[in-house]
Amino acid sequence: MAKLPLDKWILKRIDKSGSSSLTRDMLEEYQLKKLNETLAHVAQNSRFYREKLKDFNCNLKSLDEIRELPFTTMEELTLRGKEMLCVPGGDISRIVTLNTSGSTGPPKRIYFTEEDQELTVDYFHHGMQNLVDPSDNALILLPCSAPGGVGDLLKRGLERLGCRSVPYGFPHVSDESVLEELFKIITEQGVTSMVGSPHEVLSIAEFTAEKTSKMPETLSSPGQPLITRTPQIRTVLLSTDYIPDDLCRRLEEIWGCRVFEHYGMTEMGLGGAVSCEVLIGYHPRENDLYFEIIDPATGQPVPEGEYGEIVFTTLTRKGMPLVRYRTGDRSRWIPGPCPCGSVLKRLDKVLPRNVKKGSYNRSR
Repeated sequence: MAKLPLDKWILKRIDKSGSSSLTRDMLEEYQLKKLNETLAHVAQNSRFYREKLKDFNCNLKSLDEIRELPFTTMEELTLRGKEMLCVPGGDISRIVTLNTSGSTGPPKRIYFTEEDQELTVDYFHHGMQNLVDPSDNALILLPCSAPGGVGDLLKRGLERLGCRSVPYGFPHVSDESVLEELFKIITEQGVTSMVGSPHEVLSIAEFTAEKTSKMPETLSSPGQPLITRTPQIRTVLLSTDYIPDDLCRRLEEIWGCRVFEHYGMTEMGLGGAVSCEVLIGYHPRENDLYFEIIDPATGQPVPEGEYGEIVFTTLTRKGMPLVRYRTGDRSRWIPGPCPCGSVLKRLDKVLPRNVKKGSYNRSR
């Protein structure tokens, strides 16, 4: 089985000596270097981190020493986010506003430079290579209208891969006319891959299954070529929400496709971790993000294989770096190497937030 394309991409990013393969030692040496560069950058240029880190050692000798640094919380990001900026306002090319769930307080705002967003496009370009190739046409069911939005960045990444795409936007699948429109796009434009949120994609799949069961295989009109009515969806990438295993199995059953999963959030720069061919767990974007799994009560790291809270530190972001940001999401490191051959760690499926500790068993 071929190694994850992300390994080759990361090797090219971090090693200029022409090494033939990526190793954990090589990657962790790079992470430590970038972590110290980030700490120096924020201590010098961010009013928030200059104050927060003033009593801490910011020249780390090992990755383990990061656990001595304080966490950044969602509340701090909401209330003091602008103080985290490390560049002048004129260097910011994109601001994403996130309303805080269940609160009437101020929203979170995440700031990106053009260079920061280029890192995400580059990640999408290489991370999507497990799913598509230049023969594919991908339907993007994510916000696409705004330049620099997630759908726009994904479209740009796919273009570099040589893959066609149909940027649609987030679909309101409760409206049957929207489902009819999407069915027409899928069948007439030859969509072979789809990126979207789990329940929206499932709604589309079930609608197409019902629709095709009542129609002939092909339909033609004078002077027009035959239109295949059965969607030829080969791969699906699910993101933006918790992804139930039974939902994935249902998509596989309807379309006979392979269902990949992505974990990310705006604070990560929109891209965080993605499935490989094995389809068990996600390989993180370890050249741009340093992940930890901690006990949410004590703040200490949990043993490999145990569930805890996901914490990350940005390693390459210039506009608004984040140091030990507590996500509130729960997962674990899957022990042992991945059968795909990648040296990247594997993050297990991120749990829904209403599941109690110890009550979750994987079934896919």
